[in-house]
This record gives sequence, C-alpha cells and structure tokens, in this order.
Amino acid sequence: MTLSSAPRGDLSGALPNLIVLGAQKCGTSALHYYLGLHPEVQMSSPKELGFFLAEEDLEPDPFILVPQELVLVRGTRNWSRGEDWYASHFRPGARVRGEATPAYASPWFPRVAQRMAQTLPDAKLIFLARDPFERIVSHYLHNRGSGREWRSLPEALARPDNVYVGRSSYALALRPFLDRYPRERILIIRQEELLLRRRETMRRVFGFLEVEERFWSPKMERERHPSAGKGWRHRAFTRIQGSRLASPLYRLPQEVKWALERLSYERPSRTGRPVLDQQLRARLAARLEPDIVALERITGWDLDAWRAI
Repeated sequence: MTLSSAPRGDLSGALPNLIVLGAQKCGTSALHYYLGLHPEVQMSSPKELGFFLAEEDLEPDPFILVPQELVLVRGTRNWSRGEDWYASHFRPGARVRGEATPAYASPWFPRVAQRMAQTLPDAKLIFLARDPFERIVSHYLHNRGSGREWRSLPEALARPDNVYVGRSSYALALRPFLDRYPRERILIIRQEELLLRRRETMRRVFGFLEVEERFWSPKMERERHPSAGKGWRHRAFTRIQGSRLASPLYRLPQEVKWALERLSYERPSRTGRPVLDQQLRARLAARLEPDIVALERITGWDLDAWRAI
C-alpha cells in the first residue's frame, strides 16, 4: 500500500483526526473511555486499531536481541487493510474521531510517524507519560499476567536497552512525531494529572480538541483496573478478544466490557507487586536520565520527582 498525502474523498466512513499515541500503561484506556463520553467525540471500538503498524516494519535492535523476546512486542498490525477499513470505524458526522494505540509510540516501529503524518496531516495527537519506573513495573506485570513474560523482574531488566526501558523512553518515542507535526498539535499530559486532577485535565484535553470544555460526566469518576492480578482467566479473555468470537463484544457498551474484563482478573498474588531494588533502580535511572532531560525540554516540566530513589 502506498502512502497517501491526504484522505481520499470516496471513503464510506471518515478518517480520524485524533490519535492517542501512548505510552503503554499510562492511562490510554481510561482516556479513550473519557473522551468517548463527550457528545462531540467518537472514539473507535475496539480501542486499538493498530492501523499504522505493518508486519514488515519491526526493527527490534537494540531493544530485542533474542527471538524469545519478540512475543513482548506482538500486537495488531493493520496497515495492509487499507484506508477504507480504517475509515469504517469512524462516523463522518463526528466533530472529533479518535483511536488509541499505544504501540504507535514504540521505538521498534520507526515508520509509524511518517505514515501517520502523510495519511492524517491535520490530526491532533495526545501522548500520556508516567513515572517511568512505575510504568516499567506495571508493564512487566501486564506481560506476566498475559503469559508473555517468563523472567523475574531483574532478569527482564538485565540489559540496559530492553523492551521496558524502550517504552519508558518518552522523548525518544515522541521525537518522530515532533519532527512531523507542529508542537501545538501534540498534547502531552502526565498520568497523575488524569488520576488526581481529572476534571481540570479533561477540560484541558477538550480545549485542545476544540470541543465544549466544560463537559463532565459522572462516569468520568471511575478509574481503569490495575495491571496486577492477571492470570489464566485474563489470558483466556484476551484470546477471545483476538478471535472472531470478539465481534459481539465490540458492540457492547463500554461499561459492560469493563465489567467482563474485571471478571477475568484474579485476586492479587500473595507475593504482591514487585519492587525495583535500589541498585536496579539507580541503574535504570542512569539509563533513562538523558531521556528525562529531553522530555523536560520538550514540555517545560520539572521531573525531579521521577529521579527520587
């Protein structure tokens, strides 16, 4: 499929004008849900369309060096389906049409930003960031719960460049998009803002999207489930989501889908949430420091709280 410089006029649906890029385990599912509550916003179902990902694009080095680790970066890659398929997920009459695919911001998929900018040159982008060390642990738990990760946390983080560090390198992930979109079309927010100052943060998000800023729904009070407690039931639910049996699920209200997801979760393990010991955290901090500095320059944030050990 060739890259198109602008959306074609013969699509049965309409291409999106909003992309939530990620990062993974930073609140993209919650934001997707909150956005979809706004009457002027239509968010895709399913959430992650993976349109700008292609099978042949994966460039794993230096984050993935052994074949066994490829399972950690698998995901839906739908570029070959074409723009008509992509547009079919959106209503032409919606003022804002969006989707959220955190894998778009993966450093091992370097062609996403180019494809996105050529297909959706006028889109607005939202990127969520989180304390990178908390994000690493949450990502690790997600992979353990889904059966993809077989190592202990220290083993998974043994190499300086690994999948978890790669997804926590926010400035690195943002750079290809900043090179192709004007800075004012990219909104970067922190997960803690969405958690602790949700009304204020959503007002800022809606203002960025140029829809009614004061909109609020009581449903925005709810939070997404934690990553802990995933086991065989969750793995079975995930397999169903990826099969043809999932079609009826997509038509269910989001609240019902969330309830089904919660039923698939196990009780938290007695061992609790793994913790980065001081030595390991210090090593990760040294590795991520240049990226944190770069993100401070991009955003104007003071991220010293992330550096505390």
